[in-house]
Amino acid sequence: MLLDSNPNNDAINKVALFEAMLRDKSFTFFDVEDFELIIEYYLEFDFKKKAKKALEIALDQYPVDLSLILFQVEFLNSANKFKESLKCLSKLSDFFPNNIDVIFGLGKVHSLLNDNSQALIFLNNTYKLILLDSSYNEYLQELANEFIQINEYENAVNVLKYILKLNPDDETVMMELGVAFHDSEKFSEAITYFEDTIDKNPYNYIAWFNLATIHNINLDLEDAIFGYEMCLVINEKFTAAHYGKANSFIQLKEYKKAIDSFNESFIYERPHAYAYCSIGECYEKIGDYSKALLFYEKSLEIDDSIPESWLGIGVVRDLNNQPNQAIKFIKKAIELDKENPDYWYLYAEVLTKLNKNIDAELAFKKVIQLDPNNIDAWIDYSNFLFDYTSKSKAIKEVERAIASNNNQIDLKLRLVAMQISTGSISKAKNSLSAMQNLDNNTFKKLLDIYPEVLNVEEMNKFFQPFIDNSNS
Repeated sequence: MLLDSNPNNDAINKVALFEAMLRDKSFTFFDVEDFELIIEYYLEFDFKKKAKKALEIALDQYPVDLSLILFQVEFLNSANKFKESLKCLSKLSDFFPNNIDVIFGLGKVHSLLNDNSQALIFLNNTYKLILLDSSYNEYLQELANEFIQINEYENAVNVLKYILKLNPDDETVMMELGVAFHDSEKFSEAITYFEDTIDKNPYNYIAWFNLATIHNINLDLEDAIFGYEMCLVINEKFTAAHYGKANSFIQLKEYKKAIDSFNESFIYERPHAYAYCSIGECYEKIGDYSKALLFYEKSLEIDDSIPESWLGIGVVRDLNNQPNQAIKFIKKAIELDKENPDYWYLYAEVLTKLNKNIDAELAFKKVIQLDPNNIDAWIDYSNFLFDYTSKSKAIKEVERAIASNNNQIDLKLRLVAMQISTGSISKAKNSLSAMQNLDNNTFKKLLDIYPEVLNVEEMNKFFQPFIDNSNS
């Protein structure tokens, strides 16, 4: 029974009196503090309806009490009635302009309403109040989270650094600071901060981890690996460092070392699906396709909702010249991640191998739609059209690609190659001359991608002076 759940709680007597009053339809006097105890008690045990009833009665008796109206704001926010909540807080701010709960509440509600500029004003004012009065330090962690919610990562960094100044041993905040530095992209500042932290406490393994992670982002991979290793010397059970180290090895293309790092983590933590998927990818990269398949499948045994594992099996099947098998797994990956252009790209390529040209064209179109700046995709799409559907359509698509990608040189060269192949020699020569004036390597680049151009007599003559100069 509710009243027996915590007999030592001072609020029990007040709750009992309140429930007796409701049951008997009588009147019992409660002051504001009594109502606060009753409401908090109900909320603690998740009796929201009873808490709301208590608040309604309390506000009837004390309609302008600050703490009760703040409870009302909580209820409104939980019901997603943010505009009503904002009205309540705005009225309170007229009477309590320096109350931290009111100011912080306004910041949070503006954030919930996606009014980030107003939210930032109130959150900054909240931080100012905290700096003036240390009794408000309890708000710091929540304030940092609110800054993150509105993508004000630099402000979050400042707040988290202040928390660590007060409590340097707070490991949770140290981890959160690493994430905030990452999101703020203040990498040089982050390196300085974590190096200073390590100078003060060389055994701060999370500082080592954060430093290594920033080096990894900056592609200073040897420094990253050193940082992860120092982290693991201090705390060998910190599996995030094993994964970070493995990731650095993958970027260095040292796949066997990456596999070893993942395996080391399994000593301390049960393998998870993403780790097995990453091991599968490592085996794929070194050409051990049977082991790659094994680990992709082990990944899916743990979690069959990971698209990367389905795709990995598709890639390996394709590499093993099994496009009919590959296509099923690639389709499954796309079902799980419908907006991934890389998946659609591979899908288009495998469909082309299977001579499913209509589906392949649709897949290429999807790639371009999702990633219009992918030059390779435009080139492969136009080549596909040129070879399998319509040469004129291919030329139009390359022209469209050039227009949307700032006259990108590889696309323009592809257009020239197509013009030559379709007999539009004058257009091709005019384009090449203009391009050569801007880039002396234009002719060489075209010969690299389309050496057959010299088999066209008129183009051979056009290129002859360039060839003579190159040989002299």
